[in-house]
Amino acid sequence: MKLIKSARTVSLVLTLGFFFACSTSKPSIDSLISSNQYDIALIQIDEQLAENPDQPDLLIQKGEINTLIASEIDVRERTQFYSEAISAFDSAISLGVDSLQNEKISTIKDKVWSKEHNAGTASYNNEEELSDPSITQAHFRNAISIKPGETSSHLSLATALYSSGEIDEAISTLNVAKNSADSVPVKVYENLGFMHLQNGEPDQSVFYYELANKDIIQSKNIAFGLVNAYISTSNTEKAIELLSNLVDTYPNDATIRNVYGTQLYLVTETIMNDLANAYLSSDSALVTQIRFEAEGVGEQAEKELIQAYSRDTTSTSFVESLGVFYNNLTAKYLSVNEVAFESDKLLLLAKAETLLNFAIEYYEKLSLLTPDSSELNTTLEGLNSLKQSRFSS
Repeated sequence: MKLIKSARTVSLVLTLGFFFACSTSKPSIDSLISSNQYDIALIQIDEQLAENPDQPDLLIQKGEINTLIASEIDVRERTQFYSEAISAFDSAISLGVDSLQNEKISTIKDKVWSKEHNAGTASYNNEEELSDPSITQAHFRNAISIKPGETSSHLSLATALYSSGEIDEAISTLNVAKNSADSVPVKVYENLGFMHLQNGEPDQSVFYYELANKDIIQSKNIAFGLVNAYISTSNTEKAIELLSNLVDTYPNDATIRNVYGTQLYLVTETIMNDLANAYLSSDSALVTQIRFEAEGVGEQAEKELIQAYSRDTTSTSFVESLGVFYNNLTAKYLSVNEVAFESDKLLLLAKAETLLNFAIEYYEKLSLLTPDSSELNTTLEGLNSLKQSRFSS
């Protein structure tokens, strides 16, 4: 490729241009293109367009030459040439093109877009090039410059930006995709929900996850993302409602059951606080009602956590969830016992002892999976000490 890069080259091109204008053997634009003399071909095209601008074929040729120039230079420097190409194509279309000319423009765009998008994907998946994410990002930006309405390139660029820790830029890219598309793909809303959540903006995350799909239960990723967004906004009620539907739809998903059980425990914790207040108010009817409710929700939480664990007994997170559940609920029952009616104290203490034994059991299981954890050993020592001091006869 012969690009004009110096005063000497400019002088040469001007001389050549003058010679061609005076010569009867002036080379055709096609021959200049075939010999990679793109700069001279562009000069000839511009000269002819200056004389007669109503020539869509020349404008299409000008656009194509700019894509050829772009293909031979660094990927990060191609944008200006693609912009020139698109400008030329748009000018040709505004003049009026026939079906063949329109097809040619579409073919060129499709070819260049596919080349850039696929190169970006290959670069992203190539670990050797991940050390320079600008190459991957440049490919996707180039693809977008060719076909701004192709949301797949925006999504890919956003993913590449997120992988590089550029979350704000990734969100901005997705917003451009959202505003450019005639019909916004669900994936754009889903990714916006995910990235806003990662960016510490749970309210925005909820907004976009809810836009992602009306029948959200049919998409596990979207639904679980929305669950996390609800949890981050402390909307436990909505999180539990959605988790209940998810458990029915995906009964063998251990992670969903584990999260469901954890959220149910948080509700149990609140109910136990209400139970303590009812005791302090000496409202025996309310005590009976709340205690029944606490036991019911607590048992449901326990059931879901056990269901998760039974599907993967080697998962440290599932074992730990059960250990934490029993440990925390033990503390709640002991706390309520301090303010309970005398007639209820033995019952509450017995419940606390049962829970404590389960807590020790699951922390011992966890210690087998993570034997080198000093923090875990400290927790176990504390639980055994509590058992010895409160429940040894």
